[in-house]
Amino acid sequence: MGVDQRTNRIKGFLFLFFTAVFCFAQESPPFLESDTTKRKQYEFQIKEVLNSEASPLEKVEQKIALASVYKEQKDVLAALQEKLILVDESAELFYLIAGTNGIIALQTNPLFSIPNVKAMLKNLDQSIKTDPSFVPSYEAYIEALCMVPSLLGGGIDKAKELAFKLEQLSPVQGYFAKGYIAKTLADDTKAMTYYTKGFDLLIEKNFCGIDLPEFFASKSMNFPYKIAEISAYNGIAAPIGICAIDYFIKNQTPFYNMPIEWAYFRKAQLHVLQAEDAEAQKWISKALEINPNFEQAKFFKQIHWSSL
Repeated sequence: MGVDQRTNRIKGFLFLFFTAVFCFAQESPPFLESDTTKRKQYEFQIKEVLNSEASPLEKVEQKIALASVYKEQKDVLAALQEKLILVDESAELFYLIAGTNGIIALQTNPLFSIPNVKAMLKNLDQSIKTDPSFVPSYEAYIEALCMVPSLLGGGIDKAKELAFKLEQLSPVQGYFAKGYIAKTLADDTKAMTYYTKGFDLLIEKNFCGIDLPEFFASKSMNFPYKIAEISAYNGIAAPIGICAIDYFIKNQTPFYNMPIEWAYFRKAQLHVLQAEDAEAQKWISKALEINPNFEQAKFFKQIHWSSL
């Protein structure tokens, strides 16, 4: 595999990482980036934190929060690493450091992003070693191993091992992970089998009727979006996809790195699957109100214009 091919694979992975968008998807949401017009406001607030009488840990937490809201990812990473010095190691902290490295790598020239890719893999591995029951790190690590070239630490065999362990911890996510691996290997039939098994479990749980905050409490921030993504793309259990994306939209915060219009887009797709044209039109319109240049949404609206 040549340098260009490896670079494309790395960039492809980074574009998907922590957005819960799969390699089989025809469209991928970008990460939100910092707004240079708000830089002075951010710097002013950071200065206030540094000059406050808060404890060192409180200052670090405030810096993480501010940098996250303003999408200053390098500052987020620096503050997370500072926190790692002040507190005991935790699976969640390593997971967050891994994710932030992934986002920074995306926003960097691919040829210079390799240190962040390696740091991401290292911290995901450390997260699982620190707490072998921390589910979000399994999800992220499996996707990383599938997408990152073996030269940089990727590997399907290890991804399969982790997917088996994940299935023991969380069967739904285990099946989704196995579906992801199958898609990576271009085995669409096997992937659909695994995805269907995952949705069958959600149906058995009466997903739309359970306590969703409790269900998602131990899962990654973007797992509701992932459910909707798989549902919309494969045409599986659209009502469950709608419940998941509704939860995602309702719980959106400034800490999310995914543009909200992408959630509206997924919701419109799911309502089309349900032949709920008025709802589909409502949500695709909301997506385009936020971003009139949203090409995927414009194409979707054009394709379904006769029904919408």
